[in-house]
Amino acid sequence: MENKSGSKASTASSVEPVATNAQGNNTASKKGTLSKITLATFIGLTFSLVAGPYYSTLTATGWNMFLFMGIAVIGFALPIALMSGEFGTTFPGQGGPELWVKNTLGPKWGFVTSWLIWAAMFPSMVVVGTGFAPMVALLLKKESLIENSMFTLVVILGLVWCMTLLNLKFDMAKVNGKFGIWLGLYIPVVMLFILGVFTFVKIGLNPDSILGTFSWSKLVPKSFTSGSGMYFSGIIFIFLGIEMSSVFITRLKKPSQQYAKGVITSLILLALFSLINSFLVANVIPAGKIQLNNGAQPLQLFADRLGLPYFVVQIFCLLSIVSVLTNMSTWFISAQKTITASAREGDFPEKFKFWKTNKFNSSNTLLFVQAIAITILSGAYVVIPGINKVFVIITNSGTMIYCLAYTLMALGFIAMRRKSPDTEHPFRVGKKGNGLGFFFAGLLMVTIVFALTLTFMSNTIENLIFVLIFVGILFSIPLIIYNKKKDSWLTDVQKEMAKDSTQTTNK
Repeated sequence: MENKSGSKASTASSVEPVATNAQGNNTASKKGTLSKITLATFIGLTFSLVAGPYYSTLTATGWNMFLFMGIAVIGFALPIALMSGEFGTTFPGQGGPELWVKNTLGPKWGFVTSWLIWAAMFPSMVVVGTGFAPMVALLLKKESLIENSMFTLVVILGLVWCMTLLNLKFDMAKVNGKFGIWLGLYIPVVMLFILGVFTFVKIGLNPDSILGTFSWSKLVPKSFTSGSGMYFSGIIFIFLGIEMSSVFITRLKKPSQQYAKGVITSLILLALFSLINSFLVANVIPAGKIQLNNGAQPLQLFADRLGLPYFVVQIFCLLSIVSVLTNMSTWFISAQKTITASAREGDFPEKFKFWKTNKFNSSNTLLFVQAIAITILSGAYVVIPGINKVFVIITNSGTMIYCLAYTLMALGFIAMRRKSPDTEHPFRVGKKGNGLGFFFAGLLMVTIVFALTLTFMSNTIENLIFVLIFVGILFSIPLIIYNKKKDSWLTDVQKEMAKDSTQTTNK
């Protein structure tokens, strides 16, 4: 889970505003069928869904980044993208992963998936705020505040509650638009790449950096259970959201031929893009001195090596700040839509008011629930010493929550194939039978187990206790709610919705 988390959730809506929101809900224009897109356009859209300018956890692994990136692409991102392509054409309605799981494993697990996707936003927002704090500090020329836990906590709380209050009064999602992509993705990435290349040309391979001197043995970690292993869950977070590429599949001229080709090409480009930037960054950061929360650290070092004025770093920070503010607004709204939809299906008591939305189509109640949950989780900065330590813990928590949702998706894919092994779709994993489909579903689950095993074995007992308790609570809550579900919940919600609609019409 990188500092780019704020942009990840909103990218789908930014690149294709009439096609999908961040949770995959179809928001197509009523004007008619969307136009077809070329393979090149699809590759660009898929790439932009998950690309971003920050790769602190990948950088931290040093020469191991090449192996870990290969595992993440082949074992994690590719299976998710391919299964999502088949899922998206089998169940083309609104809902994304929660719809797919609901139609294959049943309403209970569809509800759990819906909850997990929403709950993953809590640690993600903490990480966004954690990365936001150094940008503010550097913009103000207060570098001493970068590793100040109390400053980080204050910035996170200020950011979260400001976003909450603004979303109550304004349609903040509209602010994002396409300029958020430029400010938060393209310009910072170009800055990182150009300055990184110039720095590498000037200093060559830096023996005092995270990379150090090269040897073939450094490409493989001496132990997967210590050192760089703890960062693997953060590396796979780079690809969270890749399933949203499936929303574009029906717009391809030849889905059966172009989708897999486009996804594979996008992933190769993304892997190269990530590795090149991470390599350039790792070559300037001194060994043992990486600031996981500070996305501007590479810019600082590049500028220092090249003798550039400080305002270059400030420009980067300003762009990142604007990007976080706009993209975070979109995520605040889009992440809760899955819960609002569940509430309207009677999965929550009417008195919770999760079903009720304001004039901006967001739930005021859920906005406050989100803010409170993020506030409580942010308290880790007071309880646990060390920003890097907290960053890794929150990263692992968020990734584990999302991996649980992906596991349910893989199990749903297997269930779907067992029921109809030879059903044809515009896109299908494997031409005949279940062999290839089961292989990718199994590969995804093995990779998830591998990631979680590394997380367990490379962290301290205290870290694991925090992660397990947090994830355990969030996973248990939807199960408890569903087991206590009553038929009257749906009836009560429908009555209140009808009453609310009447009052709105009369106004």
